[in-house]
Amino acid sequence: MTILKESPEYKLEIEGKSIVLDHKKYEFLKCIDHYGSIIKAAKTSGIPYRSALKHIELIEKNLEKPIVITKRGGKGGGGSSELTNMGKLVVKEYAKLNIILKKHSQFNELEGKVSDIDKKNRVMNISLNGLNVMLPFMENLNLGDKVLLLLSPEDIFIMLKPQESSVRNMFEGKIIGMEIKNQMVRLNIMLAEKINLFAYITEHSREELQLNLDKKVFIGFKAASVPVIKL
Repeated sequence: MTILKESPEYKLEIEGKSIVLDHKKYEFLKCIDHYGSIIKAAKTSGIPYRSALKHIELIEKNLEKPIVITKRGGKGGGGSSELTNMGKLVVKEYAKLNIILKKHSQFNELEGKVSDIDKKNRVMNISLNGLNVMLPFMENLNLGDKVLLLLSPEDIFIMLKPQESSVRNMFEGKIIGMEIKNQMVRLNIMLAEKINLFAYITEHSREELQLNLDKKVFIGFKAASVPVIKL
């Protein structure tokens, strides 16, 4: 039996309904389709059978649709279970999220809260320890929702002074760390004495900008390049 460690739960929005799922429950649902058995799926994923049934019941209640269909066998047994189209959609949506989660170590993880929504202009503001980030509006988010922003270091550009452009997310920071990694220079930048993030530049760019420790810089990134996960 494979015992999976406890993992964070994430909220998924599916057809206008919300469910909460973690990696263990995701593996459990996948195993149902693989083995055709709730009992074997529960055992493989390390979930007690009764708890597994409750997980299915809760998800179906929240989605208002069945995610598992069970076919009874005859006197000699032979019954089987499989995911419905809705169940397969749940697995698909979590799998898409999982792709981002597997790459999370390569991202700057920034936890914040939705502080303002402008539906007319289709934008929203995310408050990050006093800094406001403007992003495209997402239908599944409301004021006050906690979110996780995943900012790729490759999407961050470094400037010595603010520049006029279409980029609205531009912040002042200070270089507090610098190292060569995979033939690139990894910069560790502190924003507003509160937010620590990293970015990559070439050695040529570092020399051209004359970057060194404690130097003041400005960083920017495009709003559309930031994945947002509702916590």
